[in-house]
Amino acid sequence: MPATATLTTLLSRRSVSPKRLTHPGPTRAELDSIFDVGLRAPDHCGLLPWRVIEFDERCRGALADLFEAEKLRRDPLASQEDRDRAREHATRSPVVLAFVVRPVRHPLVPVYEQWLSAGAALGNMLMAAHASGYGAIILSGERCHDGLLRAALGLTEGETLAGFISIGTVSKAPSPAAPKSRDRAKRLVTTGCHRPPGCRCKAARLAGPGTAPQGARIWTSNVRCEPGRTSDQGCITQPVAVTR
Repeated sequence: MPATATLTTLLSRRSVSPKRLTHPGPTRAELDSIFDVGLRAPDHCGLLPWRVIEFDERCRGALADLFEAEKLRRDPLASQEDRDRAREHATRSPVVLAFVVRPVRHPLVPVYEQWLSAGAALGNMLMAAHASGYGAIILSGERCHDGLLRAALGLTEGETLAGFISIGTVSKAPSPAAPKSRDRAKRLVTTGCHRPPGCRCKAARLAGPGTAPQGARIWTSNVRCEPGRTSDQGCITQPVAVTR
């Protein structure tokens, strides 16, 4: 696929509600490819800190029973409509998967890094479903913390039920995802410390004159200098946002 076509596909992905997903779902080969794309996520030391539980058509009724029972434990007065809605989450989409994160103790790979790896794998799988022509979404919610449901699905201590993935053909396309501001993600770029005129502290001398254009927004974890400082005493080390 040409680079421009690949980027167009990536930029057009959005989550699709299970209410908009219908048959057919991915074939066995397509679903295996979606899993394979998940396995291409960065994974330091190859720990594979995640796994997927696949629910085929034969066990959807049992999964619906689990969802309804969890709903009643959370809300004993739940209406029949709410109970039916809970069951639909297990039966509506052609493909339903549980995504489980399972970090392990490792001297070289901290737990947070394993969570990042699992998140990257999840994102890859959702993107692969989209690139294959299907809609997909992951839904978490309170049911993921229910002990009885977790036990029924075979989760062990240290595993987290991150959510349930639904995949299927989009019956009615949702509106395009609202654009997100790129500036919200640009918070790790700096050309030096924020220093007022006349500051002669060590950080200011090392940083040299600022190079950002007028009006640029700079995020820095260097030293915030105070006017008239001739040493590092009193200068504050913390992230600072400055508009020039």
